[in-house]
Amino acid sequence: MVTKSLLSEAWNYYLNEIKADFFLFQEAKPTDELFLQKDHMIWDEIGGTCKWGSGIYSPTNKLTKENIKTDFKGSIVIANSEVISERLTLISMYGQMEGIGPTHGYAITNLHRMLSDLTGLFNGHLNGKRKIILGGDLNASTQLDKTQGNNSHRIFFDRLTDFKLQDVFALSGNKDYVQTLRHNISKVPWQNDYMFISISLSEKFLKYEIIDNEHVRKFSDHNILIIEMDI
Repeated sequence: MVTKSLLSEAWNYYLNEIKADFFLFQEAKPTDELFLQKDHMIWDEIGGTCKWGSGIYSPTNKLTKENIKTDFKGSIVIANSEVISERLTLISMYGQMEGIGPTHGYAITNLHRMLSDLTGLFNGHLNGKRKIILGGDLNASTQLDKTQGNNSHRIFFDRLTDFKLQDVFALSGNKDYVQTLRHNISKVPWQNDYMFISISLSEKFLKYEIIDNEHVRKFSDHNILIIEMDI
């Protein structure tokens, strides 16, 4: 369990050292102080199973929550911001694991369902066209396809590409995997945290960076992903 003091310490580090315009976070919760900033904090708890969820926070820009029809409240959180002339939509996504049944422990099954729920938004059928930034702890990686004996993870990423979303890791010219998850029981350098942007935003993309230091390791087993854009 994360204590209130550790939660505050973590947020103080993120806000004062990372200093991003938008924070997309998962498996976490805001502090009581951040909850009060209703125009800047969007957060949903994963229903009935835990006390944490996913969210989006901006210290500099107002956010408006957008709801879609989905069974994955707290795993999908959507916010809009008028940073650019065309609506900027931010999506914080968590690859929620199957709790029971024959696919217990799989996240990819739920991820495909989430993309189906987001199809109307991606294709402009919900409130028109928009620029999109999507990111999160997806619990997905093509590293897992060999283990699972199929291409379900590759197909998931292909679906994102088909929705005209571009992986900023690839946009930066990277081809190999980079570790974003430090797993206590695995020596595999898992990459399961990603950021995607609308292809129409690619010309505004400047930089992609992964932060891994003693502070990050104190607060999480995931590294921080930062993208810099000229918007």
